[in-house]
Amino acid sequence: MRRFFLFLGLALIILIAGFYFFILKHEVRSAGFLNWMTPDDTYSLEADVSFGDHARDRIDYYTSTQSDESRPLLVFIHGGGWHRGDKSMYEFFAEGLTAQGYDVALPNYRLHPEIDYPDFLNDNARAIATIQKKFPSRYLVLIGHSAGGYNALMMGFKPEYLQNEGVEPCYTIRGIVSLAAPVGVVAMTDEPYITLFPERMQGDDSVLNNLGDAIPPLFLVNGEQDDSVSHLNAVKLGDALAARNIAQVKTYPGIDHIDPVSHFSTRGFLEGEIKADVIKFIENLPEDEGDGFCR
Repeated sequence: MRRFFLFLGLALIILIAGFYFFILKHEVRSAGFLNWMTPDDTYSLEADVSFGDHARDRIDYYTSTQSDESRPLLVFIHGGGWHRGDKSMYEFFAEGLTAQGYDVALPNYRLHPEIDYPDFLNDNARAIATIQKKFPSRYLVLIGHSAGGYNALMMGFKPEYLQNEGVEPCYTIRGIVSLAAPVGVVAMTDEPYITLFPERMQGDDSVLNNLGDAIPPLFLVNGEQDDSVSHLNAVKLGDALAARNIAQVKTYPGIDHIDPVSHFSTRGFLEGEIKADVIKFIENLPEDEGDGFCR
């Protein structure tokens, strides 16, 4: 009988450990779970501030309790394949940065099937212009994940989007961080992407085909285990810009497509190297010497 209870106890420990590992590896990275765990004492929130007439023309502003206006304001553009996703999913991401003393703005943008390329880029430009007008003395750093990373990069590589909204990116955008963004390394082959991008991200809709203009400093991040957006997107864009000394590239072994955002959570078992590297990139961005940030 004693052996039976010993065996039963050992089996329960193994079962609980296995369940915990599954949760840690799979469920704990979900936005809902991370937001549920996220503390709210590192920021004040101004939610759903309008930048237009559409229901998705809204921005959430997270102001750090350690706010320092000499630091750039960070603008995070969410992913979701341009057909899903919402700013409300990324409280944990914003809090991971407000805990470090940064203020963060999270804009929404319209989604497919209501819109296609380049409408979501026009939405991002309108949102960034609104943020810049609200904080005219602050420089901005754009951060985007996946589809949002593409959007953030296009704000720098096709400056006309921001210029059409009265923003000069080279004097406003101090840097851009791309987390697992597609840049046009491979052609789109499936729906909804071939409808979203009629040129299948192989024409003017490709980051790689818009290298002519001066751009702000870049940090290109990809996981080597990302089976949604290959790390070759970061590598090949970095190679194309190597002579300009404007882009830092880092690929991470064992990191998949979701890790680059989930690792911004302040929960200790997730917070890791990517967040530290992004903050280091931001902290080491060049100062304004009067000639802008683009090269």
